[in-house]
Amino acid sequence: MRNAVPERSAPRGDYHSNPKEFQWEIGIGMKRFATLSRQAKRDLDASRAALSVMKVGARVAREIDRALAGAELTLPQFNVLMEIAASDAGMMPMHEVNARLVTTPPNLSWLTGRMRDAALITKERDRDDARVVQLAITETGWKALEQAMPLAFEVERRLLSKYSKAELRRITTLLEPLMH
Repeated sequence: MRNAVPERSAPRGDYHSNPKEFQWEIGIGMKRFATLSRQAKRDLDASRAALSVMKVGARVAREIDRALAGAELTLPQFNVLMEIAASDAGMMPMHEVNARLVTTPPNLSWLTGRMRDAALITKERDRDDARVVQLAITETGWKALEQAMPLAFEVERRLLSKYSKAELRRITTLLEPLMH
């Protein structure tokens, strides 16, 4: 049976037949957790704040990624295009793109290779330094951004619509030190 509770040895008892023992075991777990938290010098306020930041970041990324499917882009592809597009020349060394990304894909070289294959960007060795790979946005990449940007920015507006402009600036100010 898939959801069956595994049988325990005699001292632990059966959870279903002895609810008091089950509560006692939960109490032991909570006490042990509290002890470990104290030993690790856990700051509960810091833990709650960090968890909130992680959950919010994951939710925003998930929702934007879902919206970008309408433009046939992934969030990492969108981020790469945004960084290149925002540069003065519409091109940027791959190492610089990597440093600017919100989250770095495990293999930026692989990702940009797929983007090159989809004609979103070009990849060329720098003329002056062959170790440097220059990424440039193509016309297809510009068109993909034109379709994707409204989708991503609508998600941002929807998720953050509960906040005033002043509150949004305050949130940014509070989180800025964590980004460096």
